[in-house]
Amino acid sequence: MRSNTHPYTSIYDYKSQALMFKKLLVIITCLTLAGCSIFKTQPTSPEAPISWEQHQALLKNYASWELSGKVGIRTSQDSQSANLKWLQAQQSYQIDIHGPWGQGGASITGQPGNVTIQTDGKEFKGENPEQILRNQLGWELPISDIYWWIRGLPSPRMNFSQTLENNRLKTLHQDGWNINYLRYNSLSPVLPSKLTLSRQDLRITVVINSWIKR
Repeated sequence: MRSNTHPYTSIYDYKSQALMFKKLLVIITCLTLAGCSIFKTQPTSPEAPISWEQHQALLKNYASWELSGKVGIRTSQDSQSANLKWLQAQQSYQIDIHGPWGQGGASITGQPGNVTIQTDGKEFKGENPEQILRNQLGWELPISDIYWWIRGLPSPRMNFSQTLENNRLKTLHQDGWNINYLRYNSLSPVLPSKLTLSRQDLRITVVINSWIKR
């Protein structure tokens, strides 16, 4: 018995199925790509840099800390280096400066109106650290201003001029002192990790290895 099926019917059906499969594959691919574009996680935009005013506000709230590092003092006749540790609890503070292996140095402990400086086995008391350092040791160090400068802030006690970079201090000129901020860390808020203070023939370099908020 002869079949009525056209000899090319099976081939035609095969081609039709193949074409439908290709179309289906294209549709699935398009849907997949569309889905990917819809649900793809957008890259997080970097945090916008804060203004100088916002940065100052953060630093002023950073009122209690513990820092450690090194300090180098150079004059036209001599140069010395020492370890530095500074504990600050609001308006009370203790600053320890001592040489290698704890030799020599000085310790300044104070709060408003009551300051004690110990050095070379001697103890000096007064109302502010500048007065004691000047009268007893002949040093001109504005400790009350360094309290601000060390954080990257101008002291509110007197006029100043400044330059900014990335909305933080780069240079500061105040009370005859020139402060240069050479490096900052990546903390929040960003704090200085290296700065120099110079006046006449005196140059002080401070390298801060660690800031800890208390």
